Amino acid sequence: METADAEDHHDHHGVLAAELTEFVAAHEGVLADLVAEAEEMLGRVVLAQGDPERAVPLLAAAAERAIAAGRPWQSVDPLVLRAGVLLSLDRPEEAEAAARSALEHAAELTDAEAQGVVRLTLADILLRRGDAAAETAEHALASAHWFDRAGLTADSGAQARLLLARAYAGNGRNAEAVEVLQSALADLLEHGDQQAVFVREFLGDLLRRLNEPRPAAEQYLLAAEIAKGWEDPRPQAGLAQSAADTLSDAGLAVEAVAAYERALELHRMTGDAPVAEVRVLRSLAWLGLREEVNAATVAGARKRMADAAGVLEAALTTEPEAPGLRSELAQTWHQLAQVLDRYVSANEQSDEEEDGDSTGAGSVADGRSESATRLDGAEVDALRLEEIELWDRAARGYAELGPDYLRDRFQCLNNAAWTEQERGDAQAGAARVCVLIDEVRALPEDDVPDWVLPSAERLLAQLNEGE
Repeated sequence: METADAEDHHDHHGVLAAELTEFVAAHEGVLADLVAEAEEMLGRVVLAQGDPERAVPLLAAAAERAIAAGRPWQSVDPLVLRAGVLLSLDRPEEAEAAARSALEHAAELTDAEAQGVVRLTLADILLRRGDAAAETAEHALASAHWFDRAGLTADSGAQARLLLARAYAGNGRNAEAVEVLQSALADLLEHGDQQAVFVREFLGDLLRRLNEPRPAAEQYLLAAEIAKGWEDPRPQAGLAQSAADTLSDAGLAVEAVAAYERALELHRMTGDAPVAEVRVLRSLAWLGLREEVNAATVAGARKRMADAAGVLEAALTTEPEAPGLRSELAQTWHQLAQVLDRYVSANEQSDEEEDGDSTGAGSVADGRSESATRLDGAEVDALRLEEIELWDRAARGYAELGPDYLRDRFQCLNNAAWTEQERGDAQAGAARVCVLIDEVRALPEDDVPDWVLPSAERLLAQLNEGE
């Protein structure tokens, strides 16, 4: 229910709009500059009333009247406003045309802030277009210059520098983007929590692209701290996950685990991010194997992978055909098979090192424990059989998702085939590959990537040679 004050405000806008409309009608053809001002004001009033479609032609008319009256600089404000309205109405080409027209007519403007606004508006529109990064940077840089001259470095000047950094990043100039962003960081952080989080995350992304994982992770964690008190936990969850990924890249396993655990907790609070939750669980599984690969750490990784599969299976009960969920489930089986393969390989490497250790010290590389229990032949064979079954299951999942997942499916078949050969049954692996070759040959040519058949035929030949 509207309050009395809201109703009075609404009535005031209505009265003012009527008076301005009457003034424009009465003086059309004379006093062009005053009529232009009135029409611009009418456009602003109409916008305040919530009618942007009606405001667009009013602002255009105001600009045209100002130009016709020989006062082109007076057209700049309505053109800039019109550009913003058009952008909000998802009419970017018209918005760009209005902003370019405003820039053209701004030549005689002496107000430095107005010059900055014109260029910032055009730069923003071009950035959204996505294919004009160099021109965007040019206008954003000029905008920052004009705002500095107007004494607005900490306000509009900082926004122009943020846009400039985004333009540089869009053009692959990441180091320059970082330099610009850091120069304005203190000012940008003063413009509310939403922007502070965005800026910190953006800086983290840039630093990560420059292969600086530690400072990147710091920015993600600072952003997550800002978002900590928000009602919606999803932004903080995403930032914690980005920090964890980056810490993991930096080799900081303990810190990465803590960040992943926090991300997992937050994702579970939202209850609507199964894919994100699953990716955290899989990352935790692999981190658990970073220091040692033994029965205990593999059991921990198995538990994480099983939890991930459970999350996806639960989500699939409500969305059984969701391709994103189905592909993640196939990927989870695929990765569990890789975990088991890592275990077998670590066991074999430990055996080789023990056999070759002439000092009798029993040293083990890669952080594996000297006291780790060795697997006997039956245990190794059982693990290999489980790997094959998991890769087959994953391959079937990818097959059901169609040709877009051929690369993932081929990787599973390749792994299963070589594991069959390690068990002394190369024919079983070759049979899998033959099935794929026959199936691919039956597909429409346009559905088949160029690499598939040559890769499958080469794999088949290698397996046959190894029999």
